[in-house]
Amino acid sequence: MTALKAHQAASSATALNLADDISTTSRVRELPVKRPRGFGEFIGDSSAMQTLYRTLIQVAHSDAPIFITGESGSGKELCATAIHRHSPVRDGPFIAVNCAAIPAELLESQLFGHVRGAFTGAVSAQQGLAVAADGGTLFLDEIAELPLPLQSKLLRFLQTGQVMPVGATRTVEVNCRIVCATHQNPRVLVDTHRFREDLFYRLHVIPLKVPPLRERGQDILEIATGLLGRMAGHEGKRFTRLSACAERQLLAHDWPGNVRELENTLRRAIILNDGEVLTADMLDLPSSTAYRTPLSHNAPEDSETTLRPLWMVEREAIESVISACDGSIPRAAAILEIAPSTIYRKRLSWLAMHPDEPTSH
Repeated sequence: MTALKAHQAASSATALNLADDISTTSRVRELPVKRPRGFGEFIGDSSAMQTLYRTLIQVAHSDAPIFITGESGSGKELCATAIHRHSPVRDGPFIAVNCAAIPAELLESQLFGHVRGAFTGAVSAQQGLAVAADGGTLFLDEIAELPLPLQSKLLRFLQTGQVMPVGATRTVEVNCRIVCATHQNPRVLVDTHRFREDLFYRLHVIPLKVPPLRERGQDILEIATGLLGRMAGHEGKRFTRLSACAERQLLAHDWPGNVRELENTLRRAIILNDGEVLTADMLDLPSSTAYRTPLSHNAPEDSETTLRPLWMVEREAIESVISACDGSIPRAAAILEIAPSTIYRKRLSWLAMHPDEPTSH
């Protein structure tokens, strides 16, 4: 990676310039709303994201491989894009490959290319995506989906900086930065022999974890406001803001699908409704009372131990731990192995949906 190392002398200036981007770049630039705070195409300045931004600034100038983890829809490709745009090779190509979207039998040819006649249907030579990324960044998304035989060839490429097109007798030199990502736990994949240990350690030089949306606090509302303005304009609707109750519901929801789920929720609400204010009932988010605890096998149906909403059982469990910790939510969160923001969010949910059921403070 000698070409990349030649740029190291300019790394300090690059890092200083990056600091300005944290408050000036928006994912929704065209919106006639207040420019949101963020980094690259990310929106939000929660503590979790500030930690991520600082790490991005630190690693952008390096040529070391980066291993990004995070839930589906959390923004792993946005991380890779931000790293490339602020790296010494930002003027080079950014090639993204979703390893889960290409059939296994075609993946080697797509990555490393092939010569004419290498296999049935190879009527002409084709350079691979790795060669296309020469002088830039190769982003391997969902890298855990790579078949084991291809993992060994990727390892060889990382070790030598050379690729061997399918059917070729000569290697091709490639100089690019490698960034990869997965929504799975890579160490579990290694332990279960689904991912080569030597490849993992070759790639896992700089680990980055993208926080899920549910741990980003008020970022949820900032993202939602930007999306609302953009999507309403696209759909020809007049929505300009969220109601207070809608905001509480957005903050209370777990968002297992992360930003992608938030986008789909807002789009559905905008398409199916009209008005200037998007309300909670338009969001159509699931209620926390949809699930209930089962009866004991030995309890009769008319027993005093009747069915109770899940939120009530969960609230009692969480509040009892908080009480045992003398009201310290950070300590309670550590015992429960959840983020403090999760407790705050759940309390908001209990207050919004069940105001007659007081929550201890």
